[in-house]
Amino acid sequence: MPDTTTEYIKSRRLLYLALSTAALLFLGLIYAFSMFSAPMSAAFGLDKAAVGLTFNIMMITFCFGAIAGSQIEKSVGTRGALFVSALLFLCGFAGTGLFGNGNIAVVYACYGVLGGLGVGVGYNCIVATTNIWFPDKVGFSSGVLMMGFGLGSLILGTLSVNLVPTFGLSSVFAAIGVVTCVVVVALALLLRRPPADIVSRMAPEKATGTGFDPGEQDAALKTPTFYVYWIWAIIVIAIGLATIGNCASDAQAVGLDAGFATLLVGLVSTCNGLARVVIGLIYDKTNVKVTMLVDGFIAVAACACIIGAFTTGVAALYVVGAFCCGFCYGGVPVVASAFARQRFGAKSYPLNLSLANFAIMFGSLLNIVIQAAVGGADNRLAVFAVMGALSLVAAFDVLPFSKLWNKDMRMLDERRRSVEADGA
Repeated sequence: MPDTTTEYIKSRRLLYLALSTAALLFLGLIYAFSMFSAPMSAAFGLDKAAVGLTFNIMMITFCFGAIAGSQIEKSVGTRGALFVSALLFLCGFAGTGLFGNGNIAVVYACYGVLGGLGVGVGYNCIVATTNIWFPDKVGFSSGVLMMGFGLGSLILGTLSVNLVPTFGLSSVFAAIGVVTCVVVVALALLLRRPPADIVSRMAPEKATGTGFDPGEQDAALKTPTFYVYWIWAIIVIAIGLATIGNCASDAQAVGLDAGFATLLVGLVSTCNGLARVVIGLIYDKTNVKVTMLVDGFIAVAACACIIGAFTTGVAALYVVGAFCCGFCYGGVPVVASAFARQRFGAKSYPLNLSLANFAIMFGSLLNIVIQAAVGGADNRLAVFAVMGALSLVAAFDVLPFSKLWNKDMRMLDERRRSVEADGA
């Protein structure tokens, strides 16, 4: 790095944040599946239910891609990991467009597996590398990055779907693969890791004279706090997915017309994206405990409003509940990103971030199990009755989490003071 002055670091990290957010905007296109599923069924002659399974496959492979991405980055660096992400995404989308017609196995393999892996590798690498530039504002940087990822489906997904009648689904998918590949490769050529003394420069109150980071000594999967965090995250994710995946049909079930129901899907996605910045700012201004509690109570309010809508037929309650669901769901990846960095340090941050985000897979599975158990397609009230009970579990889960977190912070402070005393 030619210059390591504080002013240079500030300008450089803002550039990287902007470029990383743009790349995540394109990678987030994979979450536009709800927009692509109907055109895919019609254009490729595939059963809607069979096509719908693709999203669940993608959610699972995304989590495994994030794990793989942390190891790829360790072996070949940030640039190499982003090259792998770009290639997988290109093969996933272009392969779906070119070879998916009449073949659901190709759709599963390309969109579900290759696309999910590619996004998981890229997401993990981008977030982990960019956030290290912001030790003083990890909530803010996480929120901006997550906003880009969350809004990708709304902004670029809407544009892409509108191009299908003109150019055809195959051409649009191939174009998405090529353009996203180019954007991610461009980021790979520009993005760099920060200087080793980034913490002492930008967040001196968190630094030690030796550069020692006490959280790096702990493994996430051997830390009780991590599992208590997972309980909260899995439940909130399941609540969000229960709404986001069925928003349009549920809105019509409570009396909203089809046009507004479609608009509501976009508005919920917008709320999801904006919530990521808001939650990030709350994290920076308070702490992880307060942020989780706020997000947890929003999940409780979301379920209460949607249950009220289904029992009373008051459509406005559903709209409020859907907004709250989008908000609480959007907050989880921000908390995951900031929590993994603050608790376990920078050394193994890519791996710990991917482990924290594994809650996405378990939340998806929980959502599937609940809907299957109560007949989700035909009994949406029962689905949200269960989700409502779980939302209370998530909110009260913050209590044991807080006790463990306080204990962990005292332990980390003791380690830091001990190292500083030995070095004095």
